Amino acid sequence: MIKIEALSKAFNRKFIVENLSLEVQRKEIVTLLGPNGSGKSTLLNMIAGLLCPDAGNIYIDNNMVFGANGTKKINLKPSERKIGYVFQTNSLFPHMKIQDNIAYGLKSLNLSKYEVKKRTNKLLEFVNLTEYALYYPNQLSGGQQQRAALARSLATEPKVILLDEPVSAVDPQLRETFRSELKKYLQTLETTTIYVTHNLNEAFMMADKIAVMGNRHIEQIGDKAEIFDKTQSTIVAKFLGINIFEGKAIKKQNNQILVETNNITLLSTSNLDLVGKNVTITIKPEDITLTAKKPADTNSTNNIPGIIVEMIQLRSATQVTIDAGFPIKAIITSTATKNLGATIGDKVYATCNPSEVNIFSEPVFNSRVS
Repeated sequence: MIKIEALSKAFNRKFIVENLSLEVQRKEIVTLLGPNGSGKSTLLNMIAGLLCPDAGNIYIDNNMVFGANGTKKINLKPSERKIGYVFQTNSLFPHMKIQDNIAYGLKSLNLSKYEVKKRTNKLLEFVNLTEYALYYPNQLSGGQQQRAALARSLATEPKVILLDEPVSAVDPQLRETFRSELKKYLQTLETTTIYVTHNLNEAFMMADKIAVMGNRHIEQIGDKAEIFDKTQSTIVAKFLGINIFEGKAIKKQNNQILVETNNITLLSTSNLDLVGKNVTITIKPEDITLTAKKPADTNSTNNIPGIIVEMIQLRSATQVTIDAGFPIKAIITSTATKNLGATIGDKVYATCNPSEVNIFSEPVFNSRVS
């Protein structure tokens, strides 16, 4: 449904997007995840036709909307691409009431007044703005304006919609419910969606697939398990807050791989042929258990001794950093923290199973969604 080939865009000779390829299938919701400044909004603007790429091709529904077809250069206007777009900052018409903003696109579809009103009222109800139908944008809060902008983009039931942080201005207490309803609505419309965010929870909640941007292109793409459990890029691991170590795969041992890092040896269940190669090792903080005493089973688990140097209380857990000659972060539940009974300066053992030690030799840049 959306196909991007080798897309590049530079500003002042500095590439923001470079040689980026991505494919999104019909009806899929793909979350574009990445830090601020990684090029997410630039990519959306090029797909929508608001920015002209320096190179590459863009197809929507098998039709080229930008690129070169033989000697013919194609660059369709935004209005010809039939895309819904919700900007990071809403773009409501200030002189129109909210109901008229939402109905604006519907009036160009030659629908009856009854059908226009019916769809408008349905969308007002969906975004919880029915009582604000006759208000002007400047009379609404930022979150209400963003919801109105979303309703306007959905009004014509586009087959492709681009959402740039659509709930960032929505009141925090409403966000989770609103995201859930939005996903259901998009699935009902069978809309192909690219959803930009830098929020991990939002990405996991909304997406069928997650594409992580970094270093000007797609670093890794896949479902939640592939991205979080089988990270294949140092940039992705850093963005996700996963422990990263450099090391070397030493040998195979009972269908496992021994890897050496920072003068310690770890077991990994990786089935990749990496023996003898320099590797990157990642371990999720949530997969690490802390114990005050050395575990009895040291043959089938990884146990790393260290000293607690930092403890940060999170909402329902504690982030603990230990110094094992190198820093290791663990996130443990409040109950586990209480049972551990340790504090800063105490010696503990960081334990994890071989299945939780992910290793790879180099980033894999696979930008196809299947």
